[in-house]
Amino acid sequence: MRKWLFVVFLLLSWNAHADERCPLADIPAPRVVPADFSGLVSALKNLQDVGGRPLVDMTPEGESELRNVFQGSAPISKLEQFYQLLYWIQRHVPESRLPVTIKPPGITEVLLAAKVFKNPDFPKKIMATTLTKDDKLKAPKIQVAFANPEVRFPLNEGIGFASWDQGKCQVARELVFYNPFSFRLRTARNSKNLVVDDFTGVNLYGDFGSVIVVHIDLKYIDLEKVEFIRGTEEGKVTARVAKREFVENEHSSLFKFVGTLIPNTSRQRIDW
Repeated sequence: MRKWLFVVFLLLSWNAHADERCPLADIPAPRVVPADFSGLVSALKNLQDVGGRPLVDMTPEGESELRNVFQGSAPISKLEQFYQLLYWIQRHVPESRLPVTIKPPGITEVLLAAKVFKNPDFPKKIMATTLTKDDKLKAPKIQVAFANPEVRFPLNEGIGFASWDQGKCQVARELVFYNPFSFRLRTARNSKNLVVDDFTGVNLYGDFGSVIVVHIDLKYIDLEKVEFIRGTEEGKVTARVAKREFVENEHSSLFKFVGTLIPNTSRQRIDW
């Protein structure tokens, strides 16, 4: 049992570093495409919920907050810009109005202007985004509905992100979204870092595992929490072996029991 606990800890302690045996790890970070900021502000001003009511009131202070996200001097990944944009919307919609739902074309126009996705076709797959206050002790839940039961999002334009760890090249290739996909947004308790947690309906797909102690190959990892480190393109990622891994691939019953129980957190560069 101790050996399996150690193996699971190794698998989930994924700390990115380059190695000549893992050439993908040397690929530069994705280029951050500037947002159409004036178009983004205009799209947000015109954004309406399904009842036809304006969603947010664009104030000078609110526009300044957005500018810091999309035109600030500190490095920020497109992945964080996506979540920061939704966090901005969440903070500018009074909780007394919740639940609210926004649908295309409004939400599509916002995402396209923000240029938070390298592939402009992906925002068109989002059929609705709903903010709801389902737990008074937690931040509002954001739920994203897709056109299909499963939607795959290739990372880094299909190249993926790689690191050498546990004796093999670990490659994150895709985010796999299930309909619906939901999460919560808040600031960290002891910093201004943005935290995304309480994920449902998403897996990280790729080539993971270890050849240390025992040989284990994994394809699916569950994301539980991401904390974006302010002023960097890195984040703290909490993950565990996904249940889908044990449905699609054979593993021992002991590893199946232990693998889904133990999460771990690592700091690494994160983007899409």
